[in-house]
Amino acid sequence: MKDLKAKGRAAAGVLASVTMIASMSAAPALAAQPADGAAGADDAREVAGENAAATKMVKARAEGTFSYDQDTVTPNATIRTLFQKAVRAICGAGIPVASENPLGWQITVSGAVDDAYTTSVGELADDTAVQQKMTCTCGGNPAGGRAIVTADVKGVPVEAMLARAGVQPGANAVTFVSADGAETMLPLGYVIGRHGVLSYEINEEDLSASVGGNNQLWMTRTPANYFARDVVEIVVSVEDEAPAAPGETDEHPNSPNAGVLAGAQE
Repeated sequence: MKDLKAKGRAAAGVLASVTMIASMSAAPALAAQPADGAAGADDAREVAGENAAATKMVKARAEGTFSYDQDTVTPNATIRTLFQKAVRAICGAGIPVASENPLGWQITVSGAVDDAYTTSVGELADDTAVQQKMTCTCGGNPAGGRAIVTADVKGVPVEAMLARAGVQPGANAVTFVSADGAETMLPLGYVIGRHGVLSYEINEEDLSASVGGNNQLWMTRTPANYFARDVVEIVVSVEDEAPAAPGETDEHPNSPNAGVLAGAQE
């Protein structure tokens, strides 16, 4: 009987030892697996860290304001260099005719009009003169190129000159005849729509101080080679087909500023 009890106690001791060893062996494995709550906390901390980093990046971005204006005019000395000395080669202008009195220059409006007339620029200016900032640029001037100027232009609106003559129905073209015989034909609607002005002053000085000559046609969003100078006659006509608008037949229809002279602005 004593032997059985001793064997029983020995067996129990062995079983207890085995159970303890098994428990100790399993402990590290259980410790390596975090509870669900701990995993969620880690995920939350990771997301919070990413959000904090993103917030820091946003705060690090540069801030400021962008603005521009088109009120700055180009000095006449610069205009004279760009559009008087070089204008014959760049913009195809004729030789300027000097005059001591641009306001005394005679202009004739004729063609498909009810009342053709001839008068002085000064007389036209007394009734309809306007003054506004406009831009003149060569058709091939690249973005950032130097063949472009902005000036305070004073002159007579072409629309007012034609209204005085009374344009006949069906008229669709207007030709500007220069003193040297050069002719520039443009769509009538284009000239009116581009606020065509026969200028006689640039930056409050006669044209001779800037572009040269006595008067010059200025239009918005139009290459300078269409800016006829020393105009002596404006002829309105009815054409079977209206002339092409400036730029439509150019190799680079996005002119001015087509960029064809990039790198050649020395």
